[in-house]
Amino acid sequence: MEKLFKPLPLGAACLLAGLAACLFIGCASAPKQDRPAFVTRALKATDGTKTRLSEASEAEIIARFKKFNEDISTNNILNHLSEVYAADLLFCDPFKQIHGLADFKSYLLKDSDAVAQYAMDWQDVGKSDGDYYFRWVMSVKLKRDSKDKPPTQTCGMSHVRFGADGKVIYEQDIFDAAAFLYEQIPILGGEIRFIKKRL
Repeated sequence: MEKLFKPLPLGAACLLAGLAACLFIGCASAPKQDRPAFVTRALKATDGTKTRLSEASEAEIIARFKKFNEDISTNNILNHLSEVYAADLLFCDPFKQIHGLADFKSYLLKDSDAVAQYAMDWQDVGKSDGDYYFRWVMSVKLKRDSKDKPPTQTCGMSHVRFGADGKVIYEQDIFDAAAFLYEQIPILGGEIRFIKKRL
């Protein structure tokens, strides 16, 4: 039986992925962001070795961070964000680089509004000289997804630094952005999955 759709050439698939990113993330209006430079500046500005947490407060701070990030509801964001994150927060993930709590709040509220179902399964926590590494599996089902579509899962890690008051001053979330964006787009998602299998 002849296939209805033939895989696109790699260049065409990459072009479509770029166009999709512009449509879904809004790259036309956003300034070009240099992620490595942002991360380098953020790490210099938030030297983790300067903050030493006692074991008791460390356990409490880690538990508070996890609890907050297990709930992406608007209510949780509005009522508890400033208890967990510092006003001068530096944050980045595969989609955004943010400086300041107000912009971070807007970003989270936008995400919250699009999500129908969300779960965070913490795998483990590592620590080295004031740097904390949270490994997790996140499950997300968007409101736009069909009812029979299962939640999308991805493995990821959060590199976190806490200030002297125990609030997050730096966070970098690392995960497979394609699983949440490009691979969900009809036709294009199939092309990207096809390319990934061939690599």
